[in-house]
Amino acid sequence: MKKGILVIAFILVTGLSGLFAQQYVVNPIPSFNYALTTQSTTFRERVGGTNNREKREMDVVISSSSTNSFPVYATVWIKKVNSQVVLGPYIIFLDEPLTVQIDNSKWSAVIECAWGVNASVWIE
Repeated sequence: MKKGILVIAFILVTGLSGLFAQQYVVNPIPSFNYALTTQSTTFRERVGGTNNREKREMDVVISSSSTNSFPVYATVWIKKVNSQVVLGPYIIFLDEPLTVQIDNSKWSAVIECAWGVNASVWIE
């Protein structure tokens, strides 16, 4: 009986620690031609380093090799990391660059698209 309870407790603790150890997947900025496989994908500036530029630009472009006859577009939000500042939503179409002015804080981009596209996100 004690051995059974011990085995169950071990399995429970192991399962819960594995569940809490999973990390939310965030893609780095810059990312080029990243295949969007989910409807909502997040890109975030890499941690570390300092940026002395007061104003910068975040660029987002979606592309696809598909020859669909209907317009393919994505919805983009630009968010300041660890803040409530959200710019957007912006609607962008294939191969039309989106350029958003940002400050020297850490920023992320959330791209939502219902089609299989490639996304490029970088900061100048």
